[in-house]
Amino acid sequence: MITAYLVGDVQLLERLRALPGAINSGLLRGIAQLGIELQRHVQQDKLSGQVLRSRTGSLRSSISLQVDRSGGAVTASVFTDSRYAGAQEYGFAGTVSVRASLRRIREAFGRPIAEKAISVRAYDRRMDLPERSFLRSAVEDIPPAIRDEVEAALAKAVSQ
Repeated sequence: MITAYLVGDVQLLERLRALPGAINSGLLRGIAQLGIELQRHVQQDKLSGQVLRSRTGSLRSSISLQVDRSGGAVTASVFTDSRYAGAQEYGFAGTVSVRASLRRIREAFGRPIAEKAISVRAYDRRMDLPERSFLRSAVEDIPPAIRDEVEAALAKAVSQ
């Protein structure tokens, strides 16, 4: 007859009970870090010359990050609320209405003149804007980093 004794069973059970919480918090940190890296990639690479050149910086500054933990899932969303982001991301072909405005002119028929303000009536303009994906293409750039970050977060949570 063989008799075996398990030493440290209480500590093992405590460790196993704590594991889901450690994994969740590790994944939360890892996914948040990935979201920060994706936001940085969009702002510093995609919107600074790789896809679009920044003129005023309003699109670049409108890129936001939201990390959500609900229903047993952790998600990071990089998004923008800019009015024209969709037209840049997906392209646009159609007619837009341009408001009436004042325009300052310094040249007429190719010759310089004294500066003058003229009134421009409202008009419709046909636009054909090509697709310039800055969000979707940034997400396509990072799949290896996603796998590596999740694996590292899980390994760190289990080894603690």
